[in-house]
Amino acid sequence: MQSNSVALGAPISGFGIAAETSTEISRLLLDALGCIDDDESSAIDLVKRASTLLQPAGERAGTLRAPSSGGLAAWQIAKLRAFIESRIDGGISLGELAAVARLSASYFSVAFKASFGLPPHAYVMERRIERSKEQMLNTDLPLCEIALNCGLADQAHLSRIFKRMTGSTPSAWRRIKTASRAVHRRPALRDQLSAVAI
Repeated sequence: MQSNSVALGAPISGFGIAAETSTEISRLLLDALGCIDDDESSAIDLVKRASTLLQPAGERAGTLRAPSSGGLAAWQIAKLRAFIESRIDGGISLGELAAVARLSASYFSVAFKASFGLPPHAYVMERRIERSKEQMLNTDLPLCEIALNCGLADQAHLSRIFKRMTGSTPSAWRRIKTASRAVHRRPALRDQLSAVAI
């Protein structure tokens, strides 16, 4: 008798899904599980992105596509993700990204957008904001230091980009998320707040 259980992190198989797409879906769902308690909206976004990858390629817009559609090869995607994550605290130029993918800058921009669903700059900014969220949740660093750690010019730059992408300022987002974490971690406090709400 075969077990239906799947090891955490193992790619999905047997559903007619390409191995690269399967790995990406697994990564997205594991990331969603990891942040569900701390950042429900990010977890929902990750599940939506995974769900989009499950749709037939013709129905998807703005998701990873096969290299034949003008996108990047799997090795280029992997190298670019690693490069961006390793350099997120500093400047990342289009020329550097194109060199990592071994493409001209003009062709690279088109291929990157076809593969990632966003232009290179927008994707890098999205990663910077995600890194800032992680640091706001997991450290007591001041926002000015978090901004620098995420490759942004200063706290004002972080605030502008963060508000544009999330609809909230970094300090308000941090306050809400840390208060939410505190309530979830302290059952007595959660019970007291529930009693007050009634």
